[in-house]
Amino acid sequence: MCNVEDQERNGSENLPVSSSGKSLTGSGCVKCGEPGVLVTRIHDSFCKSCFQVYVVHKFRSAIGKSKLIRDGETVLVAFSGGGNSSALLHLIQDGLSLRAHKRLRFTPTLLHIDESCISGVRSDELRQKREKIRQIMIKSGFPSYWTQLEQSLNIYPELSSKSMSKSKSSENPASPNSLWLTDLGQEPAPNQVPDDPPLEESRKLQDLIKSFKSSTAQEDFIHNLRNQLLVAAAQQLGFSKILTAESSTRLAVHILSDIAQGRGSQVSLDTGISDERNPGVMFMRPVRELNAKELAMYNSLFGVDTVFMPTLTTKTSIASSIERLTETFVTGLQADYPSTVSNIVRTSGKLGGPDVKRTDKCSFCQSPLDTDVGKTSALGAVLFSQHMSRPKMVDPKDNKERVSDGPVYSNGTHTPIASMPNLKEALCYGCRLSLHEFDGDTSMLPTLITKRAMWSIQERQKDELSGYLLEEDVEVNGVG
Repeated sequence: MCNVEDQERNGSENLPVSSSGKSLTGSGCVKCGEPGVLVTRIHDSFCKSCFQVYVVHKFRSAIGKSKLIRDGETVLVAFSGGGNSSALLHLIQDGLSLRAHKRLRFTPTLLHIDESCISGVRSDELRQKREKIRQIMIKSGFPSYWTQLEQSLNIYPELSSKSMSKSKSSENPASPNSLWLTDLGQEPAPNQVPDDPPLEESRKLQDLIKSFKSSTAQEDFIHNLRNQLLVAAAQQLGFSKILTAESSTRLAVHILSDIAQGRGSQVSLDTGISDERNPGVMFMRPVRELNAKELAMYNSLFGVDTVFMPTLTTKTSIASSIERLTETFVTGLQADYPSTVSNIVRTSGKLGGPDVKRTDKCSFCQSPLDTDVGKTSALGAVLFSQHMSRPKMVDPKDNKERVSDGPVYSNGTHTPIASMPNLKEALCYGCRLSLHEFDGDTSMLPTLITKRAMWSIQERQKDELSGYLLEEDVEVNGVG
């Protein structure tokens, strides 16, 4: 079985043939009447030049209509090497070239997050793919950085809340509060791929991912972990905007899978043109109006180099995860009903989004908390069931059982970490469902989650006690 990434890589092998199997020879372009070379929909054939104009217009209109990028601004481009991100890189290169009618007015910097540790195998094939990605980034001529997904375990909340200048991060890249970002333009050995991360860090991340019992929870956890790593890297390098390459096909899958996983309130954030839930950093999706087939055809027609990296659900069964099942459902409908993806994405665009300026946010995905509901709700029933199943301890003073809710300590240290019940209270409903599949120790979780959760718990306790504490300017017994 192949997932969406496989289809983006292989979906344009037979470009001169329509979906019905008939040759396009003699079919006229819907724009200029010249012989068509591809079909984007059932009746829409394009010649090569008109198709390029169509794709470029979709890309530039998404940026222009939003008016979110200022002239001369520097932006960080998340580059995975896959079909979508490679097409985005090519469109940016074309828009900044001298032959462009109206040149793009922002300056891009590339960042690649190496996720090869997820497969658990360090083979020569993987190293060759990583080297090819590195060569594509260097060949682009843009400033490029490389990091590993393992670095997400080293993100501290201080780094996420305070931006660091480029000079400061380059002076001390191995400090506890900074990520290790490899500058590909300053590598002493230009023909070698960046070194593998230490085996200890890779195994730590692999054990953490394997602690989630279902592939659905693993995919959701990796997705949020990757986003938080992008945010931390952007802040460390001094960027306020990140461009990602989700196609409309990918967004349609996200919409339905988010609803199925209890993230309905976050649909507009996960699929809109922009995502501002992370303080100081905005995600933008400039190719969201193009589907996976159009981007695959664009790459094939213009010789764009792509590198396919396997994921958790590559070549797995259809029912291996909710997102995998949703992919099969959406792409199957799209094959027979070409308006499926666009209708799903347009419908989600009409949904109102949450208030991203709220201070009570999820300690992991940074979405506004959606758990302030009544006791008679579905969440209330789940919380009551979890409360009744918590381990109880006997109080020696009155010989009564009490539920253990307080902070716990790991490895005999005196540093408190949030207990699982308290940790879930600092998470949104979707992250709670994912963490419900986690059967490891809370000390295995990234520091980013546990520290944010502890701070959230402390702030909540202060708010609860604020009505019982005396203010400094209140007189007590006549004493000021």
